[in-house]
Amino acid sequence: MANEAKSPNIATIPLKRVTLYKHGIGHFERRGKFKGPGEIELLCGPEDIDDMLKSLLVLNVEGGGLAAVTYDSAKTLPTRLSEFGFDLRKCSGLLELIAQIKGSPVTIKVGTQKVEGRVAGLDEVEQAVGENKIVEQQLLLYCGGASLKRYGFSTITEITLNDPHLASEIQQQLELLFQSIRKKDRKLLKVELTEAVEREVVIAYSIPNPIWKTSYRMVVDDSGRVLLQGTAIVDNVQDEDWQEVQISLVSAAPVSFIQPLYDPVQPHRRKIQAQGQTSQGPYVAERAHNFGDGFGGVGSEPASSTSSFELQLHERFKASKASDDSGVAAVSGAASWRRLGPLPNQSREAEAVNAFDAAQLQNVEVEVSESGELFEYQISLPVTIPRNSSALIPIVNELIEGERISLYNAARNPRFPYAALRLKNTTGLTLESGPVTILETNTYAGEALLDVLKKDDTRILPFALDQSISVIVRDNFERKPFWRVRAWQGFLYLDYKEETQKTYNIENLSDQEKVVYVEHPVQSTLSLVSQEKPVEVTESFYRFRIPLKSKDAHSLSVVEEGQNYQTVRLEDFDSPDMAAVKWLMDQNFVDKQFHAFLKQVIEKRTVIRLLLEQRKTMHEHVAELKAEQERARENVRTLGTSSERYRTAIDEAEDKIVAGIAKLNELTGQITELRKDYIKFIGQTLQSDILTQTAAATPAATPSS
Repeated sequence: MANEAKSPNIATIPLKRVTLYKHGIGHFERRGKFKGPGEIELLCGPEDIDDMLKSLLVLNVEGGGLAAVTYDSAKTLPTRLSEFGFDLRKCSGLLELIAQIKGSPVTIKVGTQKVEGRVAGLDEVEQAVGENKIVEQQLLLYCGGASLKRYGFSTITEITLNDPHLASEIQQQLELLFQSIRKKDRKLLKVELTEAVEREVVIAYSIPNPIWKTSYRMVVDDSGRVLLQGTAIVDNVQDEDWQEVQISLVSAAPVSFIQPLYDPVQPHRRKIQAQGQTSQGPYVAERAHNFGDGFGGVGSEPASSTSSFELQLHERFKASKASDDSGVAAVSGAASWRRLGPLPNQSREAEAVNAFDAAQLQNVEVEVSESGELFEYQISLPVTIPRNSSALIPIVNELIEGERISLYNAARNPRFPYAALRLKNTTGLTLESGPVTILETNTYAGEALLDVLKKDDTRILPFALDQSISVIVRDNFERKPFWRVRAWQGFLYLDYKEETQKTYNIENLSDQEKVVYVEHPVQSTLSLVSQEKPVEVTESFYRFRIPLKSKDAHSLSVVEEGQNYQTVRLEDFDSPDMAAVKWLMDQNFVDKQFHAFLKQVIEKRTVIRLLLEQRKTMHEHVAELKAEQERARENVRTLGTSSERYRTAIDEAEDKIVAGIAKLNELTGQITELRKDYIKFIGQTLQSDILTQTAAATPAATPSS
């Protein structure tokens, strides 16, 4: 239909390196030779495209031109096809295509003759062939002027589209339809290289990938030595085989996030009045900070055409290539590398080998590096993992320090401890978290979970219930006498101590020697005062180590002490707290000023109490006078003005009432002034310890009123 377009130089480069992290991200590096000009294609899933766009790095190791990276639009296939003036999906053949491009300029070839014109339509012409009639499809062509001609499709050997835009649209639609079949729902990215020179190209990116997992086997022999075997579980869930790939497993979890970069974003723009030729909105430039040399400030060198960062990347990938060619990894200045091989054949190691079987101590080809919080296992030999498959990769196979113990925790099991291994990580590696299967003398003993274990760190792994150790726990509580008194803002605080004692009665029922670790809860309000001290302290527990011989028993007494107090309110004059204050007066205080303070408290409260009693008596007396006066007035109302005796009584009662009220006012004024003085006095801050000999002789009970 048209001259065949020249096929572009399109290729892919192989996957060479995969680095997996513990936070669901994998870093992928592709490397290979490519001669431009042309395009390198990358395919990724729709859930990966945002991370791909965020992290994609294209590097021409030997230098050279790199053009743009293009990728599919976020629009769906139906949406993109609907943007064209015609739709190839509706065309099952040439006739349906011609019907959609009416008016298009074409050149047809009929035999040796070439005819130019515009497509006007299609005709069906019925012709008689012998006794039969056939229908021939003919192209109606407008040839200029008043000329319309018909040409049978059977005579047309070639149709050329004279409009390059129309030819391009047909090519674009065909490419879209092809990619929809080839990629399914995958996204295509194209890296364009412009120079006609063969160079090595590196493409790196980070996309979601399942985390790598670890699992361990620990074999314990009769002498207590521990053989540790660890494997990494790596999952390839991509629609691509990992063929002869260098794999690195990193224990760090860098910060990572998803930001939608693939879908076009149309932000809201504010509308402003037209200002001549200015079309941008208001803008305020921020001030610049001068960081000195190296940060683009005063005195910094002008940037060269190739930045120092790019040069570092070039050197890095050249070194990486040299590593792949030689089989030995390059050593980074910030890292410490070692190769994990078989153990030296020394006397102790030889005994261990005999106990475990020499075949178990095989060589593990893993290189490790550590820098800050990052720890990396780099598998020395290339690994092949087919798509949608997983692999178990050995990462450690060494003898480590360990001790067979029993770990008791009353909250976990009140009767029996757990059989456990107490390990020290002497491998020189960071051991990632994972399940552990424990074997004792080649017999399955139980399972445990290992948390992240740094080198030279220790951890206890409980793996079974140890019913050969019996534990009975007894609790005791004692409240100690008051030992200190504090005065503060009108209150007395009587401090005393509370002692809790927990006794662990541990019995070894087996014929073997045992080491029992007892975990006792740490309480922030209590301090440890027992004679037996823990060998280590965790966030939540004290750990005590108890060695037991065969059929032996031991009682561990853990004593803790806490503080509490009882309050006495000094502002309530009529409260029974006065008995507590009087009880305190009988104590022997270290600070005599505090004793004097209590004495004045009692004296001031006694004076106020006496005045309160006087006011109460006077108030009752005035009430009686008012009652007598009221009875006299009632008699006057009954007998009339002839009763002078009652009138005299009323006047005398009135004089007494007035005098009584005056006395009440006087007493109230005195009480008010004394109360103010007392409140101010008891507001001071004092404290004093009670002498120990007195405290020891004093009952611990709360002083009664």
